[in-house]
Amino acid sequence: MRKNLIKTKFPGIYYELDVQTKIKTYIARIKIVGIIDTEQVVGYSNDAIRTNPSIAYEKRTELINKIKNGESIKKNENPILEDFFQTYKEYKKNMITENRLYIYTCIFNKHVPLNIKNKKIKDITKDDLQKIVNTMVEKKYKPKSVYSIKDLFSPILNYAMELGMIERNEAKNLKFPKFDPNRYFEIEEYKAKALYKAILDLPDNQYRAMFLFLLRGRRAGEVLSLDWKHIDLINKRYTIIDSQSKIRKTLSFVLDTELIEAIECLEVKKEGLVFYNKKTLKKFANFPQAPWKRLKLQCDITDMKLHDFRHLLGFTLVNNGVSLENISRALGHSKISTTQQYSNQKEQMASEAVDAYLDLMK
Repeated sequence: MRKNLIKTKFPGIYYELDVQTKIKTYIARIKIVGIIDTEQVVGYSNDAIRTNPSIAYEKRTELINKIKNGESIKKNENPILEDFFQTYKEYKKNMITENRLYIYTCIFNKHVPLNIKNKKIKDITKDDLQKIVNTMVEKKYKPKSVYSIKDLFSPILNYAMELGMIERNEAKNLKFPKFDPNRYFEIEEYKAKALYKAILDLPDNQYRAMFLFLLRGRRAGEVLSLDWKHIDLINKRYTIIDSQSKIRKTLSFVLDTELIEAIECLEVKKEGLVFYNKKTLKKFANFPQAPWKRLKLQCDITDMKLHDFRHLLGFTLVNNGVSLENISRALGHSKISTTQQYSNQKEQMASEAVDAYLDLMK
């Protein structure tokens, strides 16, 4: 029996409150002398029917009637992983974004082998999860993809623990190789200039403005979340609010003449998304890929990623003598040590050049 449950005014109905999400888990306690003494989760305050004490009581009554009719009410306390994953998604669907659930599903379907999907949740071991990680490392998946296995399984197994199905979370002790977190991106100067010109020549006003923000070191997510109420054309400033900033701090930047001209080509409003999908009239789920692919093809920079706009800015500024403090401010870094990677990369390249020269001399 669970402890510290909060009693409701309905007989046999209790709830457990998640202090972080404020979600209530409703539990029915059923005791029929000589027949059964149990408790069962009958709903959540955020589920599809928005379970409340009254609805929970109705479900408890249904369970009691089943018992009296000789039916079993015992739930599967040890489902296979694949079935439990579906249960977890149903539980989580109103707590996290639809896009995040879609990503979890893709990771699960792609990387979890069938033999582990069909394993009972109680039988999942650390070795099972570690094999998934090791296989991804061997196949040379990117660090972010490899770490996603822990991001996926840790909350799933936490939920199984809350339901009393397992005693410990095996995902917490996964081992990962030491990855170099820095992406060393560089591009020839003539290609960088060609990319800049191609962006200025984009015929679509919205796409042109979006890429101009990227050129100034903004993250794709920050650009997609820009709201008109955070753009001040009079004082020539724009703001990235803390909820949209990676470092969870509100950041303010100058609107230069080029940005202002690009923004004024749009339908300026007092509030609402600056950039949105013209077909759905909603926020872009991802940064538009079609114009980005055309730009890369046009400028012959097929290995460049959207996030590399930030690396391009940082490395170019380092090469031209701009202080790390100023670069850090431009990129919105919370720590100067993060910006240091561009200086380190410059030193590494210089060292490699000297080594190559000495080899030639020898």
